[in-house]
Amino acid sequence: MGHFVKTIFAVIATSTVSFAYAGTAEDIAARVETFEAAFNSGDAAAVASHYTTDSALLAPDTARIDGREAIQGLWQAYVDAGVVDLKLTTVDLDDLGGIANEIGTYTLTAPDGNGGMVQAGGKYIVVWKADDSGVWHLHWDIWNSTP
Repeated sequence: MGHFVKTIFAVIATSTVSFAYAGTAEDIAARVETFEAAFNSGDAAAVASHYTTDSALLAPDTARIDGREAIQGLWQAYVDAGVVDLKLTTVDLDDLGGIANEIGTYTLTAPDGNGGMVQAGGKYIVVWKADDSGVWHLHWDIWNSTP
């Protein structure tokens, strides 16, 4: 009888976890869209709100940046520098339950230093975490440019 109860408990626990995160790919795709929209409208605070409070960001040529407030500062610097037209494309997404790993590519337009604009791009990895209400946030974020 004890084995039966343990089996039922395991089935219920597993079902609850998979139910809680059903639609992960769609939910993360929606978060990626709102991230892009926030950046492209110049709202660094809204971009930063997509991160966990204890997030870490590893941007090219910078020291590690920890926490939502510091991350907002980095995104504000990009906005202030004139970076526009951010486009994120998910290539792979691995749903692990309350955590998901995303690999993607990005393109953007940035000042070229000579009064013009240049298109740039690269690749990224994001570790997403769902909060207690099921909203996904970037927890670890790293990217680099395409050579």
